[in-house]
Amino acid sequence: MTGMFATSVIGIALLAAGLGKLRDIEGHSRVVVGYKILPDAVAARVGRVLPFLEIVLGAACLGRVGLPAVAWSVVALFCVYAAGLAVNLLRGRTELDCGCFAFGEHDAPRIGWWHVARALAFAAGAVACLYLPGPSSLPEVATGFVLAVLAVALAFGAAAVSSTLTLGRSRVDDYLQPARDELSRRYSASP
Repeated sequence: MTGMFATSVIGIALLAAGLGKLRDIEGHSRVVVGYKILPDAVAARVGRVLPFLEIVLGAACLGRVGLPAVAWSVVALFCVYAAGLAVNLLRGRTELDCGCFAFGEHDAPRIGWWHVARALAFAAGAVACLYLPGPSSLPEVATGFVLAVLAVALAFGAAAVSSTLTLGRSRVDDYLQPARDELSRRYSASP
């Protein structure tokens, strides 16, 4: 069951990322170009292909089809992601859209070392898939898959909640601060 859980988590994550990017494939292409790792023309093509690659690899992980080749492909993909992120962080370019799960949203996360660590964790998880025992029965398949769905849902939920909170203040407070200041000025100026 542990092997099914691991491949399912990686598969679901890849499917979620790939399907999310299909909403605006040209926008994702611009994100990849923005990383300035490849020549612009090549990066634009890569940006258009990546969502489909993620979907294919994610589906293959879920089905445990061609597992050794798929797992090593996932390792390579996430190591490339980690390298691209790290290069730009070392350049001081943190303002980039990470191009991952929240791609294209107004509040898309800007890159940080957390993104590098997450990509490397997914790569390590793909390596683990090669060594963890696979399911031996249908109930093990179902249990591993359901636990993976719950784990991914919990991770996305936690990320959504943490993205709206900061220590002591929510981002909506930052948004409303100019209006609060204006009201304070009006009330202090009125007789």
